[in-house]
This record gives sequence, C-alpha cells and structure tokens, in this order.
Amino acid sequence: MLGAAKALESLLELEEPAANHNGGQLLFGLDGCLYLFIGDGGKAGDPFGKFGNAQNKSTLLGKVLRIDVNGKSPDGKPYRIPPDNPFVSDPKALPEVYAYGVRNMWRCAVDRGDPVTHKGRGRIFCGDVGQNRFEEVDIIVKGGNYGWRAKEGFECYDIKLCYNSSLDDILPIFAYGHSVGKSVTGGYVYRGCESPNLNGLYIFGDFMSGRLMALQEDERENKWKKQDICIGSTKACAFPGLISSYNKFIISFAEDEAGELYFMATSYPSAYAPHGSIYKFVDPARRAPPGKCKHKPIPVKTKSKRIPFAPLASKSLGFHFIVWHNCIQSQRLTFEHSLKPKYYATTAPRVIHELGKTGAPTPKLLQVPNLVDMLMSHLIPQKTPREGERRRSTSLIIFSPLVSALTFNV
Repeated sequence: MLGAAKALESLLELEEPAANHNGGQLLFGLDGCLYLFIGDGGKAGDPFGKFGNAQNKSTLLGKVLRIDVNGKSPDGKPYRIPPDNPFVSDPKALPEVYAYGVRNMWRCAVDRGDPVTHKGRGRIFCGDVGQNRFEEVDIIVKGGNYGWRAKEGFECYDIKLCYNSSLDDILPIFAYGHSVGKSVTGGYVYRGCESPNLNGLYIFGDFMSGRLMALQEDERENKWKKQDICIGSTKACAFPGLISSYNKFIISFAEDEAGELYFMATSYPSAYAPHGSIYKFVDPARRAPPGKCKHKPIPVKTKSKRIPFAPLASKSLGFHFIVWHNCIQSQRLTFEHSLKPKYYATTAPRVIHELGKTGAPTPKLLQVPNLVDMLMSHLIPQKTPREGERRRSTSLIIFSPLVSALTFNV
C-alpha cells in the first residue's frame, strides 16, 4: 500500500522543460521498491546542457528511478532511498537514480519468471522510443547506462559522445529501424498457462505501424531473435497490404493475474482517442489441456458502485486470431458475438441479458475483475470540464473470449 493516509500525498514532482517525452510508467519490482521511468525532458535530441539530461546523473530526467515508498528520508522526503541504489555514494548523482541514458521509455514490465524453473524472474523489460532512426527494447540493470543521447539503438546519434571512452553503455537486446515501425510500445514476457508455445516470449508492438512482434532468447548465442505475430483473418495475414481486422495503433499491453496477455489499440494515432479495443493473446496452434489452467482471481475491493457496460456496435461482429509462431501459420480461431444495445456484462462467459426484461438476472461485473483495473490503469485522465460543460466519456470496446464486445464508459 502507498500509505494509509486519508488524503493523497505527493511523493515526487518533476519539472518538465517540454511537453513531450512523458512516458512516466510506475511499477513495483519484486524487491518491493517503486520504479519510475522518466523521459529526457522532451523536444528533440535531448538538447539540455552539455551532455543532455539522460547522461547527467544530477537530474532525474532521462532516468529509471528507484524509491521505497514505505519509509521517509532523513531530509524530509516522503520516501526512502534504498541503501543499495547504485549512486547513493556519488556526490555528483541523485540517489534516486537506478539507471540512466534513456529517452522515453513507453511501457515497462517485470518478468514473473518461468512458472516451473523461475528462470528470468524479476527482470525488467522496457521499450524505449527512438529519435528518428531506431526503436529499442532494453532489460534494465542496476547502474546501467542505456546510451542516449550518445546512441540510438545500436548506432551513434551524437558522434562526439558516442566515441567517448567513458560511455560504457549497455546495448539493447533488440532494435529495429523506422522501416518496421516508428514508436515502440513495450510489452510483457508471456508466463500464462493457456498458450504453452508462447512461454518465455517477450511480446511487444509498434504504435505507429501496428506490428506485433515477439523476441525469443537464444542463450547459446546470447541473442534475442525476433518473430512476427499476425492477428487478423487468414487473407489479411497472407497479404499484409490488406486492411487488418484489429485497430492498428497499439498504445499499451497488460497482464492479468494468471499471466495471460492483452493489448490495447485505437483506430487513430492518439492516446486521447475516444474509444479503442482490448484484445487477448490466444495461440490456437497449441492450447493447454482442459482443466489445467485453474486460477482463482484475488477479489478486488472497490468503493464505487458497479459500472454498467453498453456495446457501441449494434450488429454482429466477427474477428479472427492467427498467431505466427516460429514462422509457421497456425490454425484459425474465431470468436463471433451478436451485439445488441443496452446490455450488461455478466459472470457467465458469452452470456448477456437485456435490461428491463421481466425476470432477467441481476447484471454482474466481469468474471475477471482485474480486467477492469487494467482498463482503468491505462485510461488517460481528461481535463476537468468547466462549469456548464458536458464531460465527454471515454469508451473502450473489450474483445475477449471471456466476454462479448462491450463498452466501458467512464
């Protein structure tokens, strides 16, 4: 818990010199510390100071920070500095800094590890958005320098800084050029039960191109090898030039308590899009045996009343998942639901009841409660409306084999 105080407490505030590069992910590591992923301050090329913000350990911009929210610092800060932070004894560095040299990390995740061997447990993966040539994926390590603005991906960006012998940077595990995509969206390592072939794959995407990709670790060669994932109809996957059946602009990924993965996408390139879709990853090539994947979700306590769901669409929709695994096309899996207006989600899979019908059961929330939390955690807060203005709702259509296509209005 972030504290039992009734009023909200401000832990840390940063002054941003520009409006962009505000990735700002927050997550707790397995060590219980809070990790903060801070952009380099914005504009282009990190033009702040002699070396830029990212290479300057005396500023919090362009860094991965690590703090303990269950304590307070002797100097009065409402958090504690973990004593094993890498730069606590460096007078030229801020003690919150855990890693540096990052540009704008958009979506990071902690690997929960192999369910049997626990291999990989605790690793932190991040997608770091590039400047104008390369996008990269990094594994964050204590004290690591990830190169920006000296490097972008594997290549030099600032030639003078790049050839500085003291740079000692950590290279990304994977980078791709802008012919593939122009804005990486970091994902998760799959550790679920339902799709065994995906175990250990780091699944991520690109916001602008809409490409979904997976990285598989080759320990013998100490490399990560890319595989492409195609989601759509058979025809759409065979002919990439055709229009895909899912929303293109991938803004985030999510993981539920059972380790199953989802991604969120919008129909046009903006995190402020009025509605979008959530998709669940399913690999039809190999499914877990019936009854094997038993997971009882932890109850989620809520203070608000149940939120009704109403579909945006009024006609039958169908979509197909085709997952390319090891470059082999798998069989097609189709989910199709008939949609009518004024429906609520219920605990029964694929069952909906029309409101107002005599004897209709009481509508209930989704049977995966943390799916609602997942939506809430990725919604972009909107500005408070002025007096007399009407608040515009944000709607997200959920597509999942667990529920019909529904709208989440907030």
